Amino acid sequence: MYLNKLEIIGFKSFARKTVLEFPSKKGDNFSVTAVVGPNGSGKSNLLEAIRWALGEQSLKSLRGKKSQDIIFSGSLQKTRLNLAEVTLFFNNEDKSAPIDYQEFTITRRLYRNGESDYLLNKNSVRLQDILILLAKSNFGQKSYSIVSQGLVDQILQTLPAERKKFFDEATGIKQYQIKKDGALKKIFRSQENLKQAQIALTEISPHLRSLTRQINKLSQRQKIEEKLFQHQKEYYGSQWHELKNKTNQLKAVIDQKKQAEKKIEQELKELREESESLVEETPDQEYQKLQEQYQKIIDEKNKFITAQSIIQAKLNFEKEIQETRPTKIALKINPEIVLKNLEEIAQDQNNLLNKIEHVSQLKEVKNLQTLTQKIITKIRHCLEYFKNEKEDKKEEKKEPSQALIKKLKEDYSQSEKKVKELEKKQTELREKINQFNETERGKRQEILNWQKKIQEKQLSLNELSHQINDKQIDLAKIETKQEILDQDIIEDLGPQGKEIIKNTKGFSLNQEDDKLEKIHHLKHQLDLIGSIDPEITKEYPQIKERHDFLTNQSEDLIKTIKSLNKIIQELDQKIKNQFEGKFKQINQKFDRYFQIIFGGGHAKINFLKANQSSEQDNSEEKDEINILANPPGKKIKNIEMLSGGEKALTSLALICSIISINKPPFVVLDEVDAALDQENSFRFAKIIHELRQNTQFIVITHNQQTIEISDILYGITMGSDGISKLISLKLE
Repeated sequence: MYLNKLEIIGFKSFARKTVLEFPSKKGDNFSVTAVVGPNGSGKSNLLEAIRWALGEQSLKSLRGKKSQDIIFSGSLQKTRLNLAEVTLFFNNEDKSAPIDYQEFTITRRLYRNGESDYLLNKNSVRLQDILILLAKSNFGQKSYSIVSQGLVDQILQTLPAERKKFFDEATGIKQYQIKKDGALKKIFRSQENLKQAQIALTEISPHLRSLTRQINKLSQRQKIEEKLFQHQKEYYGSQWHELKNKTNQLKAVIDQKKQAEKKIEQELKELREESESLVEETPDQEYQKLQEQYQKIIDEKNKFITAQSIIQAKLNFEKEIQETRPTKIALKINPEIVLKNLEEIAQDQNNLLNKIEHVSQLKEVKNLQTLTQKIITKIRHCLEYFKNEKEDKKEEKKEPSQALIKKLKEDYSQSEKKVKELEKKQTELREKINQFNETERGKRQEILNWQKKIQEKQLSLNELSHQINDKQIDLAKIETKQEILDQDIIEDLGPQGKEIIKNTKGFSLNQEDDKLEKIHHLKHQLDLIGSIDPEITKEYPQIKERHDFLTNQSEDLIKTIKSLNKIIQELDQKIKNQFEGKFKQINQKFDRYFQIIFGGGHAKINFLKANQSSEQDNSEEKDEINILANPPGKKIKNIEMLSGGEKALTSLALICSIISINKPPFVVLDEVDAALDQENSFRFAKIIHELRQNTQFIVITHNQQTIEISDILYGITMGSDGISKLISLKLE
């Protein structure tokens, strides 16, 4: 891996796009590029551009106070820029960088508004990703990879504890330290998160326990409710089906009786119609004629009987006169009075005969006696009248009329004969009428029979109606029970209860008391458990999920902390092993290059490990590294006793020893050879030529010996516009 190209835009004095291309590897040697130019031309800006692109965060190291200081600030001829961008192009054909590309670029970009980007192959990445990639490639923006003139002096002048940081990168343990720092930060964050999770668990656990108890009760309640539901379903199902069967049976009986009722009503209707037709029948004309004839005969007979009575009365009167008064006495009789009395007697006689005719039917014997007495009284009145008339006319003597008596007898005989004829006719008519009445009585009996049938049918109908009413009352009672049962079903089983029990066979009725007892027992258990807020079912999963999450998070954090501690232990072991191994190698090379540069003498690096304890978490920060150097012919106990030139040469020997061991992909040296004399410059150039077998060098120098070993020479100049310009020269 080596640096193929450097591209700068807007960084400090490089306002225009500036591209430095570096020669590729020739044979076994990497290229050496020399950068020359007068002081103030911007040579050091190249080194700072590379350091900045590699992630340098210290503005002091970049000779600035604020981030905008690295963006071209403008000049009289050129306005300021709003962007600074540096891109490093790497060749990775040897796969020394842990990235799956033969070529890749690292870009850092900064805007004047403060926004910045890190790009790897033009894709945005984190600074941490860049630092780890460089650390794994034995490279960094500090220490030995980019060495400025001030760093040469700083290596020996820094405190032993601060010098340790330089050797951490020099020994290649920086990548592990970065990982360790990341792991420590993760542990800190994990511990903070664990602390917060445990606090949250402390707050939520009591509430969860309370909810758990209630959920357990709810679960128990649900089991009881399921049993209760099953028992209620069977209990109500049996009752419902039983009532349903009774209802159906009653309805069937009622329908059957109603059909019978309709049948009887129809029969009763037909009977009534037939009986009404019999009742409404009128006697035929023959019967009317017989009645009229019979009545006419009676009237005529009564007339003759009346006439007979009058004739008989006259005869009796005449006979009485003859017997009592032989002498004929003429009586003056008022015929109107006699006629009137006789007519009344005749009328009463007719009535009497009629009564006698119908006495067997009417049973009015007393009335007949009264009527008879009345007739006798009237006859007596008539006789009394004749007697009175006789007394008044005693002196008048008339002769009885034998002719009259004879005539009266003839009239009477004639009337009697006529009466007998009429009685014969009356008898004949009566027989006809009786025969007709017998027929009518048969019809009346038939009507009575019909009426009896109607009465029997009516009684049957009434009995059926009564039975129907009783059944309907029973049905109403059952339907009332059904309504109450339906309400209980809806109350206990919900709106769908009726649909549920329709498909339930239930149990035998002898189990009803047992089921009811179980239902009461289960309801009592529910009462003992009490009601539970339904919101608990919503709250519990949330709290449980939160508690489980915090518990799992705590467990994960504890595992993570343990895992990170284990990683840190492994990293510490790797750091220790690699640091000790590389430190020993660097120490050997340091002595060798010290002897080359000084032409003899000895140099050594001592590492003093700080005491470790459980209370010292960062004990490695107190480790000390001391540098001992004895130029030829001198015995120096303290490095501060070296002259300025000796310190510079010692620092170069140390830097070269580090480069020879770690073999970074490229090294940038900024006028580190400025204090060397000609002899030491030859020795330093010899060392660079030796190290170029494994490392690419970019050297900012004024030293002629260094320029002579370079493959390409870049010159930097600056005009009146304050912009650095690049001039390249390829050295053959």
